[in-house]
Amino acid sequence: MLSTWCRRCVLRVARHKASVGSTPASHLERSLHTASVPQSESDGERGGIPAAGSFSNVPEALRVEDARVTFRTSELKKLTDLRVPYNWYPAARSMRRRLVYHAGPTNSGKTYNAIQRFLSSGKAIYCAPLRMLAHEIYQKANEQGVPCDLLTGEEQLFASGDKEIPAGHLACTVECARLHIADTFDVAVIDEVQMIKDYDRGGAWTKAILGIPAAEVHLCGHQCAVNLLERITDTIGEKLEVIYYNRLAPLVPLDTSLKGSYGAVQPGDCVVVFSRTKIFNISRSIELATKEPCALIYGGLPPATRVQQASLFNGRNSKCRVLVATDAIGMGLNLNIRRIVFHSLEKFDGEENSVINSSLVKQIAGRAGRYGTEYDIGEVTTFYEKDLAMLHKLLAVPEKDIEQAGIIPTFDQIELFSYHLPHASLQQILELFFKTAQLDGNYFLCDVDNVLDLAQMLQNLTLSLKDMYAFATAPVDTRKGWLKAALYKYARAYSLGEVLDFAGLCQVLHWPLPKPRTPEQLVEFENIHESLDLFFWLSMKYKHNFVDVEKARLLQGEINTIIGQSIITKFRPPRPKIVVRQPLVVRRPVVTKQVPIVVRKVATPLVTKKVPVTRKFVEASVDLFILRCSCNHF
Repeated sequence: MLSTWCRRCVLRVARHKASVGSTPASHLERSLHTASVPQSESDGERGGIPAAGSFSNVPEALRVEDARVTFRTSELKKLTDLRVPYNWYPAARSMRRRLVYHAGPTNSGKTYNAIQRFLSSGKAIYCAPLRMLAHEIYQKANEQGVPCDLLTGEEQLFASGDKEIPAGHLACTVECARLHIADTFDVAVIDEVQMIKDYDRGGAWTKAILGIPAAEVHLCGHQCAVNLLERITDTIGEKLEVIYYNRLAPLVPLDTSLKGSYGAVQPGDCVVVFSRTKIFNISRSIELATKEPCALIYGGLPPATRVQQASLFNGRNSKCRVLVATDAIGMGLNLNIRRIVFHSLEKFDGEENSVINSSLVKQIAGRAGRYGTEYDIGEVTTFYEKDLAMLHKLLAVPEKDIEQAGIIPTFDQIELFSYHLPHASLQQILELFFKTAQLDGNYFLCDVDNVLDLAQMLQNLTLSLKDMYAFATAPVDTRKGWLKAALYKYARAYSLGEVLDFAGLCQVLHWPLPKPRTPEQLVEFENIHESLDLFFWLSMKYKHNFVDVEKARLLQGEINTIIGQSIITKFRPPRPKIVVRQPLVVRRPVVTKQVPIVVRKVATPLVTKKVPVTRKFVEASVDLFILRCSCNHF
């Protein structure tokens, strides 16, 4: 009778033959796991399979199969070695770059100095964390006479109006940073580099820092990332220069709260609410108590609407001198805020309400007070007295250093890995790749769950590996079901070879919709706006399949207008128009003279009487008199 180990070897050979020369993903996963465990922990006593060649009496076929699996396992482990991500960018490694880190808190002037270097250079690139910031630098540069192009995941604009004549300066989102040897720059500015720790997007910052080919790279961010970046730059033989900044406008935590009174809200205040469902009710309460109109900013608003609301709040002569916002104000908008008021210090994390971390508190509180504005001293407090002590405690917590930076494997690595798994789906390939990836202590794999979720959703569509990976890495938050549904419809149309024009796009989005009358109905318009952003992102990659982009942009502009009007009016019905009527003017009769009138009646003598008459009455009486005379004549 065969031993347990021999029976397992026979099964291994049978599965290998059934796979027709290929090894199943589950088999390779077990092999990779076994190869990574010391032999003392994987011998027969622990129920594992001994390493290849550890028994001399193993049949030749089994030894050949073990050697084949061992070779394939070693090849796969080489492909999942992500310990030196800086070698993925040969263009940057071929240059001697100067790295300058502008480290400081919010409102310290760190980004301003880096932007000045960007504008004064011959050829430069600015990498922004948000589209709004990229638009802002794009407009500022062109207004100052520095031709600058714009590149985001959704659109591309040229200062010259001709794509064949690119400008020397480029403002882009960090995901769109150009890393090719042909796109070398004199100066590069990468903003908000502390986002390198973000689980979803951190890999984009790591890629830009390691791979951007510029002679001078300026990094702007919080000082908590200094130590990590010094370790990373040491491994690539580059030195990091650090310039520290302090706040230009002091921030003062107040000793008193608003004591739960909406009437205590004053012009220049920003009330921070960590709930979109509550933001409209709280703004109405403030308006009723103070008679001050409120501007609104929250994450679901389109970028154009956020800028519009920020302009309403910042204007000195504007009626909207109070801002009600979520944590969306923490980045990307320049706001003239006198005092930050936390309505609550708890936020729903997907499962329960929990106290927000100190980093978020400091990021939002730092928006109060702005150098060079009417509020050169910032203040921060809470709406309820019970939260005031917690606020002071969170502000006093020292900022922790960032320990790891996120990385994202390239498609070339995934494609090479997939050659060893010809019958596996993208989801299986990615799962095995992520499980067996080898990382340096300075890095972590980011956005794993999101990509796996989308890959599972798309696995039944007929797509090439490259297209499947492109759709699976689309900017889609898998917590938003409507956005996942839109992505699936877009991918399905592409897999069937269909050209999605404006009519088909309207069917996907269920457009048109009646104008929103409640905040809940407004969510549908925000969802359509975000689905249009995804359409534009796909049109940048597959311009022949996702067409009528200009019509789609007009539709998005219409939706922007509807959302903006709804935010301004806050769903209040329009006031009835007051019709101003002209006063009634009594005119005197034209004829006021007493005239004798002769009226002849049949079989009666002539009667003469005096009556006040008007001209019309006289004309009618004369006509009647002539008619009667004519009748008597005949």
